[in-house]
Amino acid sequence: MSRKWLKGFCLLSLLALLLSGSLVSAQECPGDVVTLRVDDWSSGDRVEYMNQVIEAFEAENPCIDVVLEPNIGDDQNTRRLTWLAAGTSPDLMAYPPEWAALYMEASEGQAYIDLTSYIEGENGIAIGEDVYEGIYQQGFYDGSPVALPKDYSTSSFYINTALFDAAGIAYPEEGWTWDDVLDIALQLTLDGNGNNAASPDFDPDNVVQWGIDIVNDGWWRAMQSYLQSWGVLTISEDGTTTTGLLNSPEAVEGLEWYRDLVFTHHVAPSGSAIGAVEGGRVQMFQDGVIAMGITFHGPWWSDVLNETPNLSWTVAPVPAGPGGRASVLMWLGWGISGQSEHPDEAWLLLRWLTTEAGQRVFALKALSGNPVVSQEMQRETDPYWGVYIAETSHLGPLEELRSPYYSPCVATPAGDLVKRLLADGGDEIDIAAELDVLVADADACIADGGQ
Repeated sequence: MSRKWLKGFCLLSLLALLLSGSLVSAQECPGDVVTLRVDDWSSGDRVEYMNQVIEAFEAENPCIDVVLEPNIGDDQNTRRLTWLAAGTSPDLMAYPPEWAALYMEASEGQAYIDLTSYIEGENGIAIGEDVYEGIYQQGFYDGSPVALPKDYSTSSFYINTALFDAAGIAYPEEGWTWDDVLDIALQLTLDGNGNNAASPDFDPDNVVQWGIDIVNDGWWRAMQSYLQSWGVLTISEDGTTTTGLLNSPEAVEGLEWYRDLVFTHHVAPSGSAIGAVEGGRVQMFQDGVIAMGITFHGPWWSDVLNETPNLSWTVAPVPAGPGGRASVLMWLGWGISGQSEHPDEAWLLLRWLTTEAGQRVFALKALSGNPVVSQEMQRETDPYWGVYIAETSHLGPLEELRSPYYSPCVATPAGDLVKRLLADGGDEIDIAAELDVLVADADACIADGGQ
């Protein structure tokens, strides 16, 4: 499967706009230049894409100079809170829904301004035409729009089609279940003697090909998707308690089942084994030693995988669990900081980034909230993008929006627990007991304002 044509299409589209005069170059600014700072989390080839969009914007808006504030790594949340505390946040602040409420509380409501007047103004946007309404709604806080989406992603499972073909196994389709996942993983896990994990002669200490990977890095968004397929929500609707939810019998059963992939069925490498490989589970999938890999990931790896020699791949929808069919949306965008001295100019840039001009570039790596770009570049009938678009019909609640303290009080410690469960020695952990401690601490943390 190749998506190189998509990159070419995007670059040609941008070039066409430039040649047509839609993006005017070499203009002179007749007055003072306004400098806008932008919270930028671009990495890898996304840096190139971001630079293209900014250069095109500056060409058409010669009185605005854009400075990108790279914000990559594990310190993103701390850095944004530090900006807000010091009154120095960028004009466009990143809006991760899971942390937005905390940003607003920490800054006394200054993290993001209400965008209603801009959206409805003369240079506004049309909901449904410039952005899908459902995606637009993800940028609301306390009933008002405060952010617009750069992009969004749903989840899939990447599969190595050559390994499936060699085993005579059909590619997974909508409606497959976690029981199907285990059955396939047993057949596709091989030891050094060629025995699969369903064979009585299988040697779990000599695995050369794994059927599936695991989320080994504590990424809680992926585990939320997994648990929701088991019918598990982890915090009450009013955002006050996790007791009886995150430590429910269903949650215990679901986490035990997931851990058994590693220690009982031996169809997935442990978190320790994955962590010992530079590049982790993505690299292991590229190396052809994991048949179903990069699970619960969005459409971020097509360029990398297409450039990997001797790798044939596609994506499969998220499997259903005992609780039905569910996964959680991944959404990221920008809002205008209440600390910005240039909100009008910041709106011009925000509009550019989140509507067709910017979206033709950003859509190379994730789903676009712009209907025109989505329909032209990411068609529902496409065997790759169509899987992600179809997933929007199965989205469960984004629980981070229920409490401003969900991320520090629930997601972080729960993700740490999952890392321990899946690392070497994790089979000795009493999951029920650990969850009981976790929910008690989480509820106390929420009641204490995230402390």
